[in-house]
Formats: sequence, C-alpha cells, structure tokens
Amino acid sequence: MRYYSKSKLFTAARVFLLAVLLASSSIAKADGIEVKSAELEVVDEILVLKADLEIGLSPALEEALNKGVPLNFVAEFELKKPRWYWLDESITVAQRHYRLSYYALTRQYQLSLNDQYQNFSSLNDALHELGHLQEWHVAEKALVAEKLRTASKPLVVDKALVVGKPDGKTTRPDKSPLVKKRDEYLAGLRMKLDLAQLPKPLQVNALTSKDWSLDSGWHRWNVTP
Repeated sequence: MRYYSKSKLFTAARVFLLAVLLASSSIAKADGIEVKSAELEVVDEILVLKADLEIGLSPALEEALNKGVPLNFVAEFELKKPRWYWLDESITVAQRHYRLSYYALTRQYQLSLNDQYQNFSSLNDALHELGHLQEWHVAEKALVAEKLRTASKPLVVDKALVVGKPDGKTTRPDKSPLVKKRDEYLAGLRMKLDLAQLPKPLQVNALTSKDWSLDSGWHRWNVTP
C-alpha cells in the first residue's frame, strides 16, 4: 500500500477544488448577455454608439436554433437627462432588431439586421458579431462640438422597458438641441431575446423556464459633453 504525505494530499485537494471552481465558473458564464463596454460620441452631429457584449446561449436555446428555430434579439438604447425635481427627461430612444438563424443544408448561421445579413460557419462567430455593436446612429443632428467624455461604469439596474421605434429609428421630443455642453446625461443599453417572436408552443416554455430567458438588463453610464 502506498502512502502519501499530508503536503501532497493537501496540494492535490487544492488542485481538485480549483478545477471544480473553474468548471462551475465557466458553466455559470456559459449563457447570458453581459455588456462589456459601451461608448457614446458625436460624429458629424450624429450621436454614435459603440459597444461590445458577451453573449452565450443556453443548451435549450442552442438546440432550438440548430433545429431551425430562429432567435430574435432586440438591442435598446436610451438617453436621459436626470432631473432632481421630477422624472428624468427622455432625450432619445432607439432599437435594433436582429435575427439569428441556422441553415442545416449549408451548415451556416445567418445573422440579419433589417435587409442586411452575414453568414458564419460557427455559432461563436455569429454571437460575437451579434454582440459587436459598432457605428450605431442612435440620434441624428446631436448639437455637440466636442467629443463626448464617457465613463462606461454600470449604475443601478432599471427593470423598466423602453418604448421606442424599431429598426434603429429614433425619436426627438422637439427641435431643441439634443444634448448641450456641460450638461449631464445618463445613457442606457440593453439587449434581450425577444420571446414574443418565438413559435407559440415554445413561448409557453419560455415563460416557465430560465433556460429561455436571455436579458442583459440595463447597463448605464454617465455622459457629459
């Protein structure tokens, strides 16, 4: 019979526990949506959003996708002006609608935005592109001469839904300047799976199972022109 010293047993136990923790951590982060970074700036009087999100599908969602069920995602943006004496003033809101599909015949994933689409040979590549929001014009004619200084630091999560126009269109409350120098604003970004676009039988599962829930929640950061 072989005997092991206490130090070797202790080391082996630590390695085992570390492996378990790493495995559980990777499993916990395997599915979901997380905003990694977000930046807002003005380019030629246009308010432009750039952001990177990490997106992972649950086994149930991946199985449904590979069986031909398209997944629809909604990216939502909002810009507010905080007011201590009343509710925050809504400056602009915008939405983007994405559709992720799998075609078994070509074994490719297709990501579409409006009438534009891209094909990918792997799901990871498609999800990476889905989370790579670049050159999103969230508002036109933003009256700011200097580049916006932003701090993409998450603040309090707001569970309220944003009501906006689809397909990236934005709303302007009036003809006044969209943003003003030296004023403080609060930007928000969110991406979620649009459960209402799932086939009716699957919508029931989506309401009762967390495996079908995919929502980043609101990621907020301060913006000061």
